[in-house]
Amino acid sequence: MAADDVRAIRIDAVTAVFTLPNDIAAIEAGRRALFDFLDAGSLGGRVVNRIEVVFEEVVSNIVRHGFAAGSGQSIRVTATAGRDRIVLRFEDDGIAFDPLAAVPRPAAATLAETVLGGLGLPLVRKLAAATYHDRRDDAVEPDGFRVVNDLTVAIARE
Repeated sequence: MAADDVRAIRIDAVTAVFTLPNDIAAIEAGRRALFDFLDAGSLGGRVVNRIEVVFEEVVSNIVRHGFAAGSGQSIRVTATAGRDRIVLRFEDDGIAFDPLAAVPRPAAATLAETVLGGLGLPLVRKLAAATYHDRRDDAVEPDGFRVVNDLTVAIARE
């Protein structure tokens, strides 16, 4: 699957499913597909920003840390546009990991002690109205997709 090969299936007026390749370029291609579906112009700036940050952080973490390079694995994103919330569900067949159980790093006392990374997941939790995670090691979907990690993030439509 090429980096720009985002497969999208619009299920109905409020739900879309996107399958993204295991490639960092999938972040931008997936973001464009997501906002085409959500009609970003109808959302407030704060909501658009939250969706962008959550989408980028989650997908980039899955690609960078959840897969072996060149593995051909994929990420399935389900977007649901509710009246009060936008719900993003990220499913992957990568290394089992519960992002909600990850312990945030303590804040560095000085700039010299600062370590890069580790801030994305706490940021996702802060921007979300709700987050849920499910680990499904042996769940094989009817289309053959094997779900290991299932993270759902709800973002309020303020």
